[in-house]
Amino acid sequence: MIALAFLGAASLSYAAFELLSHWRPFVDRSDRLRGVRREPIAAHHRRPTWQAIVRALLPGRFDPDLAKNRLDVIDLLRRAGYPYSTPGEFYAAALRDFSLFLAVGGLLAGVLYNLGEGVLPGLGLAGLFLLLGLRRPYARLRGLARRRAEAMRSNMLTGLAMLNALITAGVGVQEALRRTAGIGGPFCNLLGLLIARMEVDDFSKAIETAKAHLPDPQDVEAGLFLRDVNDFYTHNRPLLAGLQALQTAVHRNVLEASESRAALVRQRSGLFGVLAVLGLVISILAPFSQVLM
Repeated sequence: MIALAFLGAASLSYAAFELLSHWRPFVDRSDRLRGVRREPIAAHHRRPTWQAIVRALLPGRFDPDLAKNRLDVIDLLRRAGYPYSTPGEFYAAALRDFSLFLAVGGLLAGVLYNLGEGVLPGLGLAGLFLLLGLRRPYARLRGLARRRAEAMRSNMLTGLAMLNALITAGVGVQEALRRTAGIGGPFCNLLGLLIARMEVDDFSKAIETAKAHLPDPQDVEAGLFLRDVNDFYTHNRPLLAGLQALQTAVHRNVLEASESRAALVRQRSGLFGVLAVLGLVISILAPFSQVLM
């Protein structure tokens, strides 16, 4: 089909154009009329023509102002710890990924057609790359949120231990939260956000803002902690006993997670050992089988 050959040629031309456009500012930095050296043009100031066309054709997917899943993206950015400063930056990265996958898929489809593999394999491969290009930015963002949730559990244990020690020593709750936030890490950074919002909003709204930035909305321990802090400020309920019980629960969960990972490693190492022995036996018996045959 001529369409597949044209798609492959267009993808190859686009790849060559983008490569030359990317290298040109670094090769030629001089203004020949004025004799002034220029710095390379920043990558985020230059939008390739192909990306502009894709954004115009799919505004509901890549335009920050018209995207249908903007609220979901904002929620994922909060949960992942803002790896992109704004939703517009995320959509720009998603557009770059999709353009790259589109070019690679079109090039491979054209190559398959020119090799005589037919139309269907090329169309299937191009469709697969299009699907991967659409899903990859969101999968990467969900992976960042998942890794942040895993890191938050161990950091939460450190933060709760620090809070218990400070409050037991007679430090005020708000000052203890502020000092613990200085440790750093996902949970302690969440405490810093909570303290900052408490200074400008009421307690309930600050708690809701902190909940919206949890990497895992279903995290029971983090939800209990925020509820205990809210009850302390709104209903004047004691906080120390709840923190101590929560620290014990988090410690137990961290130990269980470590034991489950260790068991998984032992299981996989045993399986690899069995496969290694099996391969050794096959390599020893293979020459004898050839002699017998």
